[in-house]
Amino acid sequence: MSSDEIEDLLKTDFDALAARLERDRFAERILFKLGAKRRARLGIVAFAGGLGAAFAASQFMSVATAIAPALSETAPEMAAAGLSPHLLAVFMLAGALAATALVLRQDF
Repeated sequence: MSSDEIEDLLKTDFDALAARLERDRFAERILFKLGAKRRARLGIVAFAGGLGAAFAASQFMSVATAIAPALSETAPEMAAAGLSPHLLAVFMLAGALAATALVLRQDF
């Protein structure tokens, strides 16, 4: 058998093996499994966030009733600066949402 025939035989065998491995989809299965863990984590975080939001919403009326007197009175310093307690509450909530978004962005 000549070396050309051996090279052709090896080339045919290697091409058949490469074609079989290309159809193996090993990488796709591994990426899907890794993505499944990420999706599960995201689902757990979303569920916990929704549960926390539900508890917070159930307590909102009692909290609003408790702080209503403080919100109705504006301190003179705040009035002079043009800041109302409502505006400060909005800023605090926006800060909490931004911090949550930063944590979620780093986690996922």
